[in-house]
Amino acid sequence: MSILEVRNLRKSFDGAPVLKDVSFSLEKGECLAILGNSGSGKSTCLRCINLLERPDGGSILFQGEDILSRKTDENRVRSRINMVFQSFNLFANMNVLQNCMIAQRKVLHRGKEEAKKIAMENLAKVGLSDKADAFPSTLSGGQKQRVAIARSLCMNPEILLFDEPTSALDPMMVAEVCNVMAKLRDEGVTMVLVTHQIEFARKISSKTLFLYSGVVDQFGDTGEVFAKPSPKFAEFLAVEKSM
Repeated sequence: MSILEVRNLRKSFDGAPVLKDVSFSLEKGECLAILGNSGSGKSTCLRCINLLERPDGGSILFQGEDILSRKTDENRVRSRINMVFQSFNLFANMNVLQNCMIAQRKVLHRGKEEAKKIAMENLAKVGLSDKADAFPSTLSGGQKQRVAIARSLCMNPEILLFDEPTSALDPMMVAEVCNVMAKLRDEGVTMVLVTHQIEFARKISSKTLFLYSGVVDQFGDTGEVFAKPSPKFAEFLAVEKSM
């Protein structure tokens, strides 16, 4: 059984279709990169998987269960399919350790000492143990993103979603985040990544999905997709390379 299966997903905004008939599946331990032009539906697809957007049609099966059912506990789903946002979404009035503890305490109802222990373990995993007492305003962009990753890991998610995790970072900071994500991939963490950065996606992902105008134009193993791109994907790669 696939850990995630998206079937015939559809989503419109103000009558304009953004996702038209999107289907794909993901196995446990895989990293999927979703690529496409601006407006192709990449982030909308990710937000539907996390239930931040409610699709107009189709189904999303997580471990065989359709999470679009009205009976679904959305907070529980979001703790198991956790999102790392482009803008970090750290609480400015809390230090790094507190940022990594709050959801554990409020959503998972862990005790203070247990939450602290898990937070410190995951900060160590992203190389930021020494920043536990620091506030977000004192951190670089790359450090903020690594804190956001640690915070998500503290929830012991089954799947990690990344929405443009490096778009606001300079090349050195991109390398920081890329190294952390590569380590997570090697540890078997299941991930879905939306990005504009082709080489970043190519280095991290095991599967690639190319969206074009809200439909799946190409999907498969990353090596095969890049070796034999569809005409539209080849055009996309050429444009991105020239920029």
